[in-house]
Amino acid sequence: MAKEPPVSERINGELKLIRQNVPGVRGSITASSDGLLVAEDVHDLEPTQIAALVAAMHAVAVRAVGNTHCGQLKEVITRGSEGYLAVYTAGTAAIVAVLGTAELNVGMLNLQARAAIERIAAHSAGPVKRRPAAAGSSPQATKPAGPAGQNGTGPLPARRPRGSQQARAN
Repeated sequence: MAKEPPVSERINGELKLIRQNVPGVRGSITASSDGLLVAEDVHDLEPTQIAALVAAMHAVAVRAVGNTHCGQLKEVITRGSEGYLAVYTAGTAAIVAVLGTAELNVGMLNLQARAAIERIAAHSAGPVKRRPAAAGSSPQATKPAGPAGQNGTGPLPARRPRGSQQARAN
């Protein structure tokens, strides 16, 4: 009986399939909701930093969708002058981020990536061995700087009135 590959290898295989099946995809990562890298298929970028950033982005989007009564977050797609960053919810345990060129067909990405993301969600449902942080990266780099609370669902910090800083200074 053949031994099944580790979860991170199976997820990495799914990320490579996204790149192969969708023209314009530059790479992708899978992270936990707390910003830890699970698997990656990116080149010339620091995947642990991307994992932390997309977890923070995901947490803010979850909060925004919830507070506007739009249901559960499925995806967030951001377009920059040089390309796209698409962040997908993959079950309750993972986030998939896909980086694309400016020529990426987002509709094709959504169509092709959904099946891979469902498989990643299934792989992530069990225990996942997270990848260790790259040499030289600090633990700070793997923690998202998102809203307070677990996965961005806790209360946001209260904003102080403008006069409160002046009152303390006096």
